[in-house]
Amino acid sequence: MQTNVIQWQILAGFNGFMAIAMGAIGAHAVPDPALASLVEKASSYQLLHAVLLLWLSERDPRCIRIARWLIALGTSLFCGTLYLKGLGILPAATALAPLGGSSFMAAWLLIMSSSLFKQNT
Repeated sequence: MQTNVIQWQILAGFNGFMAIAMGAIGAHAVPDPALASLVEKASSYQLLHAVLLLWLSERDPRCIRIARWLIALGTSLFCGTLYLKGLGILPAATALAPLGGSSFMAAWLLIMSSSLFKQNT
């Protein structure tokens, strides 16, 4: 198996682990319901995109390679900033969340484009 594939699978596994851990922290250690909801939302998005990253790890079209990086960026900017606010570490960090959400959306569009291109060739 290629080193690059293994690295993406490790990142996917790490993201899945972190999503479950953060979901547990949000459910059991964040007393404010609104902030706990932010942590839960971030955890859900991170887990979903961890599975997507794992699925994409063995695919190699150029747009899929870019999509993987956008998913990694989206996880950091969207999920990461919601975690920072939800845990009371850096509430203003959520100003970057829209960039993370945009990264997620761009990744999904690239995945769709990859499939459309395959059908037309």
